[in-house]
Amino acid sequence: MLELNHALVKHERPPSRLALAKAFSAFVLDRHMRQRLSVDDSQIGLLLMTLRYLQDTRTAGEISLGLSVEDMVNALQLLNVSKSKEPEELDVHIRLAKSLYEEVDRLGEMAGDDRAKALNSLIKILALKRRPEEAQKLLEKHWQHNSSVIDPNQWKNVLVGFALVGDQDKMFNTIEMMEKQGVPFNSHVHQAVIAYYTKTTKEVEMTKTWYEIGIARGIEPTRRTDLLVLTLCIYNNELAWGEPILRLFLDTKLQKTPNDIKVSWKLILQWAVAKGKRFEEVDRLLDLLVQKSQEEGLNVRPDIDMINPLIKFAASQNDGYAAERYLALGLKRGLKPDYKTRLLQFEYRIQSGDLDGAKAAYDELKDKEYEMFDSIAPLDRLLVALCNRKPTRHAAIRELIEDLNKRNMRLGPDAVSALALVYLQNGDLQDLIDLLNVHAYRFSPKQRTSISNVFVTYCLDRSVLTAKVWDAYNILRRTFSELDLQTRTQMMSAFFERGRSDMATHVFGHMRHLDIPEMRPTIDTYVVYFEGIGKAADLESLGLVYNMLKLDNTLEPDTKLYNSLMLAHLGCRDAEESLRVWDDIMHSREGPTCNSVQIALRACEMASDGEKRARDIWSRLARLEIQITKKIYTAYVGALAGHSPFDECLDLINKAEKEIGLGTVHNALPLSEQGAMSQWASEHYPLAWEEVKKLSKRKRQDNEYPYDGGVVYNINRDIRA
Repeated sequence: MLELNHALVKHERPPSRLALAKAFSAFVLDRHMRQRLSVDDSQIGLLLMTLRYLQDTRTAGEISLGLSVEDMVNALQLLNVSKSKEPEELDVHIRLAKSLYEEVDRLGEMAGDDRAKALNSLIKILALKRRPEEAQKLLEKHWQHNSSVIDPNQWKNVLVGFALVGDQDKMFNTIEMMEKQGVPFNSHVHQAVIAYYTKTTKEVEMTKTWYEIGIARGIEPTRRTDLLVLTLCIYNNELAWGEPILRLFLDTKLQKTPNDIKVSWKLILQWAVAKGKRFEEVDRLLDLLVQKSQEEGLNVRPDIDMINPLIKFAASQNDGYAAERYLALGLKRGLKPDYKTRLLQFEYRIQSGDLDGAKAAYDELKDKEYEMFDSIAPLDRLLVALCNRKPTRHAAIRELIEDLNKRNMRLGPDAVSALALVYLQNGDLQDLIDLLNVHAYRFSPKQRTSISNVFVTYCLDRSVLTAKVWDAYNILRRTFSELDLQTRTQMMSAFFERGRSDMATHVFGHMRHLDIPEMRPTIDTYVVYFEGIGKAADLESLGLVYNMLKLDNTLEPDTKLYNSLMLAHLGCRDAEESLRVWDDIMHSREGPTCNSVQIALRACEMASDGEKRARDIWSRLARLEIQITKKIYTAYVGALAGHSPFDECLDLINKAEKEIGLGTVHNALPLSEQGAMSQWASEHYPLAWEEVKKLSKRKRQDNEYPYDGGVVYNINRDIRA
């Protein structure tokens, strides 16, 4: 499926339909058999792309896509358990679900009972992926025609779907509709709504509202409902509201059996902790509960399941000390920590920054051969924390990675980002490439961007050695081909800033050879390149990219592009070529801008026939309706000074009625006249000349000005295209 994606992007020959159908089936079967492995957004995108390709290339009269009905039903079930919060990704989920159902429905009676399974899966997916109205319409349509094919629980899913989008009016309408269709709003439907508000959104007020709605409608809350509500009260300081529910629950929902007594003890202990009871008071309370049990002849003993919630609550309050004390309370009573205890210990130690303690808890989990984590998230947090710790402990990171690889556990994007940075900083390039090859291609576009941003930030950090940046850039461009043009241009500019115009030229070349038009250089990209190459004075690289421009038939050069090309030639000490570009501007439809004039006059300052060309440009300005700015006037005076009409330059400065271009004229004059210029400026514009003299000086470089020798003041004469 990845090969298909590559082929479609590159406009190459894709894999055969048979190979794609087999790949689709094998992937779905693998994930269906290993239910712990969820399907991420990028994989769902590949499934949709493959399915659509099989549909689009189907021959006339062909019914099957090469996929079995079981494959498509299993794929729908995978969508039911996959999670995504991004609207654009949910849209991909929905499109895949609809396409799969259409294919199953297309088979008609040949699909058998699987047709009903596919329909129910689609309704559930629509309802729980923020499309409850569509789900409701589909549900009503099929319920009216043949309710036997619909699972009544779909009404519950639609109700929860409207809760998910926050539409209470539609929730009430759905309840009314359900009851008209003979599906009661009973305690189990009520439980589903409460479960959504307590577990998914943890909305206290909505939980209260719907709990009381159920009571008002004569519904007896299930034990599960009460436990969910009481847990929410414990964690959200709603003890006053929950107190009556707790008393009623303890009095009416539990029997005098060991299991029920343990449930009551767990609640009582958690309630006491939430009310702020001190550790010693909780310890005594547990003694009293045990004593009462003995007096009643039940002899119920506490277990680790009573201690774990106390540890969890302490961890939720960021109180690692209390969590450790509750752990010690269990140990004192001979209660051996189980998997949940160690997992809680692992998580709160990470949360409190005790990485050594977290690693010890992880080792305990690993060594005891517990069933490993239901989620990679806690291990991701440990890995991120280890990577961020200074100094970095590479041995601990390596040990953790090796163990995760043995267990075939896949890292999340945050862990991959943190680990990639460690590998970059340590120069472990092969480990970095292996990491990205295993993980990067299965993430969603947004997750991939978060990883590529680590590389971009690293490459733009001027404190990093250029050789390391070049290695990082090459891994970046090969792994993240979707890298946008703006980011690539940033990378190019960064190499210019490092004085490596050769590397910047390679970056430009990589952009130029991309297959996707949107990622290839635009006029603005060329402008950035030509401005940079001019400052680098790299004539050879300029020639390479100039030839690329000549061959680029997708662009229509404008004045801004010509300006940048003038700057490039000017920076490479080729004033004559710069003025030839000026001639192109003069013959173009757009014509010159103020910047064009300024650049051309700068070129005249260096060109062999620059005085003549400067006077010609100056004479045209009125006809071109270009306003003569201070910068243009200074550039004109400098252009003349470059060819030594000394007296005329002084006259132009005086005519400006302001101390304009003193430093520019001085720098352009031959050594023999610089002294006279300095004396004249001191007499006529003493304050302004003193400011010029404060600037640093340097020797005139070869081919920088028409005349060799002399000194120049470091005046900022930067011009942008």
